[in-house]
Amino acid sequence: MRNLINRLDAICHPFPGTHVLGVVGSLLFIGALAAWPAIGETGDRPDKTMPIPTLSMFTEAMRERIAPTNRFDVRTERVRDGDSLSRLFNRQNLKPQLLHSLTQSETGEDRVSQLKVGQTVEFRYNTDSELAELAVIQSPFHQTVAIHSDDGWTIEQRHREPEIYIEQAQATIDSSLFLAGARAGLPDNLIMELADIYGHVIDFVYEIRQGDRFIVTFEKRYLDGEFIEYGNILAAEFVNSGESFLAVRYTDSQGDTGYYDENGVSLRKAFLRAPLNFRRISSNFKLARKHPILGKMRAHKGTDYAASSGTPIYAAGDGKITFRGTKGGYGRTVIIKHGNSIETRYAHLSRYGKYKPGQKVKQGQVIGYVGMSGLATGPHLHYEFIVSGVHRNPRTILDKLPKAKTLPKAEIARFERTAEPLIASLGAQRSRAELAFQNVTQP
Repeated sequence: MRNLINRLDAICHPFPGTHVLGVVGSLLFIGALAAWPAIGETGDRPDKTMPIPTLSMFTEAMRERIAPTNRFDVRTERVRDGDSLSRLFNRQNLKPQLLHSLTQSETGEDRVSQLKVGQTVEFRYNTDSELAELAVIQSPFHQTVAIHSDDGWTIEQRHREPEIYIEQAQATIDSSLFLAGARAGLPDNLIMELADIYGHVIDFVYEIRQGDRFIVTFEKRYLDGEFIEYGNILAAEFVNSGESFLAVRYTDSQGDTGYYDENGVSLRKAFLRAPLNFRRISSNFKLARKHPILGKMRAHKGTDYAASSGTPIYAAGDGKITFRGTKGGYGRTVIIKHGNSIETRYAHLSRYGKYKPGQKVKQGQVIGYVGMSGLATGPHLHYEFIVSGVHRNPRTILDKLPKAKTLPKAEIARFERTAEPLIASLGAQRSRAELAFQNVTQP
């Protein structure tokens, strides 16, 4: 050691060798700390995706192996527009009698003849070039298989459980949730799901601040070690303006799934903060505003959300459609009645959804599409929120409305068993990131 310090004194003059050795040691310690979280991590920075081995769950047994064995010669057909099973049989040069006997064996939901555009259909031939199986692939985890034998056809549903690997990602927001999520390695669909989870408690247009941060725990699904798709968000923490919002995915004893805070209080409120994915708010709720087309001062009793034509518009809450049609300067309009005292209106639509007057709709179902019908200078949604006959600002009234659901006492113990390890993992990830940050920034 003394020889090493003397050599460092000579090389690094005028800095003492002991000081240089200390700096090098500190850098090695910080590097080890940054790499410390877990074996097999995919990133060593807090904004990178991080697997959690202690929470990873791999299915121990498969209900059925889906992949055909080597004894089959597999020929694949992709269902195109206008295709039927008959056309696929023709393309495979198979006899009509074989198709007839197959369709005669179909019962209930065990059907292979009901095809959808884009589906994959596998024709599996044995060593004698005879059709042994026909499989309609619903997903990597589910297919309907028709098995041919001397006794005719039998049809069965084959399911396979994915291997589930649970990971975490976190990021600090500099400009937008989407950019931060992308930087953390999250795909678009998970970022959208995160926004949907917190969309009832955080206004992502007006309330997001630079420095807000999030941690999210999510599933990745594999088959035979090959990544297939991202799964559900299991838990998350979002810190907005210094206030922490926890969210845990939980399916209650009735089979209903939602996201709840650490106390079992639902993050979902009775109404969406915004009934569409929009670019910006082009006009706020104002009691006095100069109309952009008429040029007259009149109250603007709603909120205008600028969005591209054709953007889906969602029912803000559960209710019944009481009006669907053209309404003066509003153009194509949909009105929904929620309970006894609340009504929402959606105007300037380009076209309607599939729901008609008198039909019930659930929160989040598509009731129309953005347009510029009526008196509109560009594509946008004009959205009104009416309580007991009085127009209210939808951006401020929602905080005064009740949540949609809170877990009953009988569910709390069961919920806590699910929530505790997930919340603990969020806390551990947060503490680890804070410790790493402190060690890097301390002089």
